[in-house]
Amino acid sequence: MHETFRELLSGSIAGSSGMLIGHPLDTCKVRMQQSPTKFPTLLQSVRSTLKGEGVGGLFRGIIPPFFSVALFQAVCFASFSEALPLVTKNKNVKGEDASTSELFLAGSISGTATVFVTTPTDLLKIRLQLQSGARETGLREFLQCGIGILKRDGFFGFYRGFSATAIRDSWSTGLYFVVYHELKRKLKRADYNGAAVEVTAGGIAGATAWGACLPCDVVKTRMQAVEGGSRWLPTLNNLVEREGVGVLYRGATPLLTRAFLVNAITFYVYEECHRSFT
Repeated sequence: MHETFRELLSGSIAGSSGMLIGHPLDTCKVRMQQSPTKFPTLLQSVRSTLKGEGVGGLFRGIIPPFFSVALFQAVCFASFSEALPLVTKNKNVKGEDASTSELFLAGSISGTATVFVTTPTDLLKIRLQLQSGARETGLREFLQCGIGILKRDGFFGFYRGFSATAIRDSWSTGLYFVVYHELKRKLKRADYNGAAVEVTAGGIAGATAWGACLPCDVVKTRMQAVEGGSRWLPTLNNLVEREGVGVLYRGATPLLTRAFLVNAITFYVYEECHRSFT
């Protein structure tokens, strides 16, 4: 099997597995970031959603990432694998052999490549997640949301928040791959092997990267919400002026919990698929 196709397929399967498990926490995170008075804590967010919308409310907005997660993870892992030989000038290099700076640069290139997939996906997901109440959920709602954006803002309306997504995903993806491969190396040197290495390294890498870029994620959520701003710096300044610096860390609990779970699963499934296909 060709290496690039193997990366695409492994990344697709891994991303889908993690997304299904982590989406309810993502819904809580988005609602806490956008409406901190209505959803002040993770527990309150879960309770309010279940009371008003049932279990289905936690999965509101799942259709955009469900359709795109395979493409996103495929682009993420494949672009990282393609970028690594370019920055190391070694066509046979693997992640475990690269230096920290090389991992960060290749990861940042990977993160930048995914922005074109992530921006419209997150925009649709956030708009749907914020439609709390007794509204229907599913494909029809997703199509209505997409058609509404297209009518109001045209095709480029789907790329509202592109700059914020790029600011969030470029360097944080570099950090993501650095932490994963460095921790994996350390665990193996300590004689840890097997699934525990990938689960631990993947979970900690995800939590570290997402924790580091949380303020960027809050700004992006506000920009992509229906009433959000259209430029990154003014949106950041307005947020801090109105709600204080603490608002930039809203949703930390669901975000970090989700990041650990999703990325532990994603990296484990990715590595298992990669070994199987090889």
